[in-house]
Amino acid sequence: MNGFLNLLKPPGMTSHDMVDAVRKKLPGVKAGHGGTLDPGAAGVLPILLGKVTKLSPYILEFSKVYRAELHLGISTDTADSYGAVTRKKEPPVLGQDELNYYISFFTGEMEQTPPMYSAVKTKGKKLYEYARKGEIVERPSRLVRVYNINLISYSPPEKLMLEITCSSGTYVRSLCEELGNKIGCGGHMSFLVRIASGPFHLTSAQSLEELAVVVRADRTGHVLLPPDYPFRGNKKLLLTEEQITRLFVNKFLNIDELISVKGLTAPVDGPIQAVYTTEGEFAALIRCKTSDNHNTLILLKKW
Repeated sequence: MNGFLNLLKPPGMTSHDMVDAVRKKLPGVKAGHGGTLDPGAAGVLPILLGKVTKLSPYILEFSKVYRAELHLGISTDTADSYGAVTRKKEPPVLGQDELNYYISFFTGEMEQTPPMYSAVKTKGKKLYEYARKGEIVERPSRLVRVYNINLISYSPPEKLMLEITCSSGTYVRSLCEELGNKIGCGGHMSFLVRIASGPFHLTSAQSLEELAVVVRADRTGHVLLPPDYPFRGNKKLLLTEEQITRLFVNKFLNIDELISVKGLTAPVDGPIQAVYTTEGEFAALIRCKTSDNHNTLILLKKW
């Protein structure tokens, strides 16, 4: 069984708990997940089955969309509602223009330091293991990108509902905390749901209970998404058998050799793309790179 499941993670379960639950429902099938969600968060969690687990690093590249509630005026040591309160300050009542002004500081590329209460590993231990002992350790910052923040609603003076589109690796609770600090009263993320992870959307996600019904009815194939599913949004690149062989052997292919071949679609520079045989069978993942006026297909992963 090779493919993706688009599952809905409920609050209270870790991403690993979700994988374990799938393994119990599908004994003998290798499984992994495509992007960690905090235990208290809910939302889309892509599950990778069988050979598809080897595509995990490329799934993580997809941007994410979240709905997050920011509770102003109360700060916690975890930046969410599960931590201990560290500060209280009455939040101001803000107008629409003021809110948009503060939000504007948090779009674009930025350095973000993983919070101590996170699963990032340092010296072989997860950061939250240090945090639970009251230890604070050095952790490297990471470059993330916030593409957009929309204010969905405001319940004065303390609650903002935000829709955030961001790169993989962005800590939304840290973003909420920083926004609260920018406003001047502090704050924490009181609610989080991931509504999209690349092409996986909440509207089509299934709960574990729904998956169990499908498995019992022996209809898992009806909800299993094919191995190339996440990469279908880009232009389809068809290669001949001889070209695919050269790509696999050399790990790259000159695009100039392709554009003269009838029926082949030119690739897009930058994003990960799927490569297919001329019969339409999924063969590999590649990335197109342009340098010194030369266009090259770089092999990422053979299927």
